[in-house]
Amino acid sequence: MSTEVELEDLKFPGQPKLPKRFLLLSLLTLILVGLIPLSHYLFDDIDRQYANLLSILFGVLAFVLFLVTVWRFPFVSLQAKQIVTFGSLGILVLGSVLFEFRGFNGEMQPVFRSRFSVRQFTSDKERLRNLSPSDIDALQRLRFTQFLGSRRNGVIDDPLFSMEWEKRLPEILWHRPIGSGWSGFSVAEGLAVTMEQLDEEESITAIRLISGEIAWQHKSPGKHFHALGGMGPRSTPTLVETPKGWLVVALGATGRLTCLRLADGSEVWSVSLLDDAGITQAQSELEVSWGRSASPLVFDDKVVVPLGGKYLQAETKRSLIAYSLHDGDELWRTGISQIAYTSPTLMRLDDVEQIVSVNEGNVTGHDPKTGEQLWESLWPSKSNADACASQPVQVDGQRLLIGKGYAQGSKLIEIKQVSEETRNKSVRTWKASDLWVNTKVLKTKFTSAVCQGDNLYALSDGVLECVSAGSGKRLWRGERFGQGQLLLVNGVLLVTAEDGRIAAVNPENGITLAQHAVLDGVTWNTAAVAGPYLLVRNATEAVCLKSSLE
Repeated sequence: MSTEVELEDLKFPGQPKLPKRFLLLSLLTLILVGLIPLSHYLFDDIDRQYANLLSILFGVLAFVLFLVTVWRFPFVSLQAKQIVTFGSLGILVLGSVLFEFRGFNGEMQPVFRSRFSVRQFTSDKERLRNLSPSDIDALQRLRFTQFLGSRRNGVIDDPLFSMEWEKRLPEILWHRPIGSGWSGFSVAEGLAVTMEQLDEEESITAIRLISGEIAWQHKSPGKHFHALGGMGPRSTPTLVETPKGWLVVALGATGRLTCLRLADGSEVWSVSLLDDAGITQAQSELEVSWGRSASPLVFDDKVVVPLGGKYLQAETKRSLIAYSLHDGDELWRTGISQIAYTSPTLMRLDDVEQIVSVNEGNVTGHDPKTGEQLWESLWPSKSNADACASQPVQVDGQRLLIGKGYAQGSKLIEIKQVSEETRNKSVRTWKASDLWVNTKVLKTKFTSAVCQGDNLYALSDGVLECVSAGSGKRLWRGERFGQGQLLLVNGVLLVTAEDGRIAAVNPENGITLAQHAVLDGVTWNTAAVAGPYLLVRNATEAVCLKSSLE
């Protein structure tokens, strides 16, 4: 008699005994299926990424155990077992034929698109030619010069742009394909400038704002790819006006920093951050796994960007490096922390102008002239794991918000000068103090918070919420938009959802006033508002909309 028959088995009327092994496999399969909703119940409010990862793991294990259980079932014919097994696998194969796997979104959910879907792209090459001289002049004056707007804080005030979308949704002017990358647009002189991956080259691309035509492209060898982070440049070009004309300063994901003339895309200078740090791309990505993402900070004829250093060699690392805007010569380098995925920002804290930099493991303030570090606030992160990509947000003259995803939340710090007595002499030093820390709010993963008065707004683990800067307590919670982006435009929240929607949201209560689906696919790129025009893009397509009540 077989081992299975010798086991103490459960009996069913008119049926042979069921082996314990089969019952155990069946029970384990049911438990795994039950763990899928349980993981969401337990982890959704902590970090939805963790819930989704557990769901995928439990789902795969449950499917494998289901097939094993079918084959262990003693009273089913071999033919029936083969039908169930190959039928299940056939469904998976058919799915791969009908749907294209596009990678993962910011919450670790797999993203698919029908292989037979066709996107309709439109442009109007005659639109610019039909403008009057006064219209062209007005177009030339529109500005959105850098990442998160000309003030680099996500707050936009432009009377030409309407946020009354409940009355009239923005109208699409043009819609075009674009190369891979998470760069946003910057706008000046009638041109919208972004970065994209074109085969084995990174391209700085200027598009005519009003028509969608390409004005020029400047390509450099380089390619970054990560299975979870995607392909292509991550940073948004910075546009700066000089006595000799407008310049474009852009940083590629592989560390190529380039300065171009906005008028025609001709190169002024170019440097390799990897060469200046003494590292290769492979060495850099051991610690900075998802590519260089900082948008250049340009002020007082300086260009400031994060530098980095060698893997496991702390003595080589420098947080920031400054170059001359005119010729690309190095001016200074500073800090000893590995870089993160944020952009250096110029702020006035305690009435002193300084560069604020979010690095791997800390946040630091620096003298703009010399790079000297003034203060430090610890903020745990790893640039090859639970990375920090959120901008610091200035609340007032002394208070600063720091946020992060991966269930870390946010904290408010106070930056001020204090007097210390040293050898009978009083000296002024800087002090960074935590005012509050809250792991349950403002869990910003790919996005950054914006501030209006004492209110802080952000996509917290994908859900729009408002938090009091004074107390750190949540005031309201709105709709889920995923790991998208956020601007505050004319006092109304403009959300770019991760699934390609744009939405206008009331900042007083979080109620969505209107929304419009404009892009297909995962959208992590920041939007740009210049006059009545709204530019949004993702890794495959870009669209320009006009929002006006006229």
